[in-house]
Amino acid sequence: MCPSEQGLACLPTRCHVRVMNDTITLTSQNLRATFSPHGARLETLCFEGGPSLILHADSSEHPEWRTVYPGAIVGPIANRVRGGNVPIHGQVFQMPRNENGMTALHSGPDGLDQRIWDVIHQSNSDVQFRAQLVPGDGGLPGARTITVHYRLEAATLILDISAETDAPTPFNIAHHPYWRLGDAQDHRLQVNATHYLPVDDRNLPTGEIAPVAGTSFDHLSPKAPDPDVDHNFCIARQRRDVPEPVATLTGTDGLTLQIDSTAPGLQVYAGGFLPTLVGTEVKPGAGLALEPQDWPDSVNCPEFPDILSTPRRSFRQITRYRLFRAT
Repeated sequence: MCPSEQGLACLPTRCHVRVMNDTITLTSQNLRATFSPHGARLETLCFEGGPSLILHADSSEHPEWRTVYPGAIVGPIANRVRGGNVPIHGQVFQMPRNENGMTALHSGPDGLDQRIWDVIHQSNSDVQFRAQLVPGDGGLPGARTITVHYRLEAATLILDISAETDAPTPFNIAHHPYWRLGDAQDHRLQVNATHYLPVDDRNLPTGEIAPVAGTSFDHLSPKAPDPDVDHNFCIARQRRDVPEPVATLTGTDGLTLQIDSTAPGLQVYAGGFLPTLVGTEVKPGAGLALEPQDWPDSVNCPEFPDILSTPRRSFRQITRYRLFRAT
């Protein structure tokens, strides 16, 4: 969504290792992926020996790259929150605002994307990250434990995000890669949504749940995404227990990404405000962010799916990214 290879040694399953800027490399029969503990970030994903299918830049040379959340885990409340105001059981909590002092985007300037996560498990084909938030972190209540598990199986990247809390607190944790399946001009997007959320001039939902029929948001059949899109597509009215089809993205030479998720929404952002980074492929419109998540600003829209977690109601999102070539 719009914002204003050095491998580690194989570690035993139950180990707990803190790393800083090392790159973690995983492989499967068809995929090769690299990750960073900074934001529990997917840095690159290569299919059958090809180039990375997500936009990538060296953040040591281009520090501004990290400011647009590439491949990061964002939250604990992804997307925008109006005024940064979060009402919980009659009390309003204030999140730090990072968009002209008006909204909290991806939980403000110190969200999960800025954390150095602990690596708690790594093998050749999977890695598990963990972050701890104390009460008051991000302006929200609860001692919170967030775990992110990436796993490669053949041509599929599986992402399992879970979170627990000792006090009522909202979670909407999401993954934020910019997909580039060959030339971005070739992208054809299909989304399993009959409705979407219109936004106001601050890119916040108006509260309306509108049909996609007759609009540029109708992606029930594949077509090129609108270059100005930065909207939530309403996949379901509540989180699902098992991943179900959400979207497909087809690029150059029939290369196709299929996304299945338990999340009830999909934020689609065409990357119109990406920076231009000299010496890289990064520029406005060069990649498409497809972010399975809960509906944005749900904390202030009672008619949207509830995102409040409690000690007895934890958060979980499972998303599968499968790559193949369409015949």
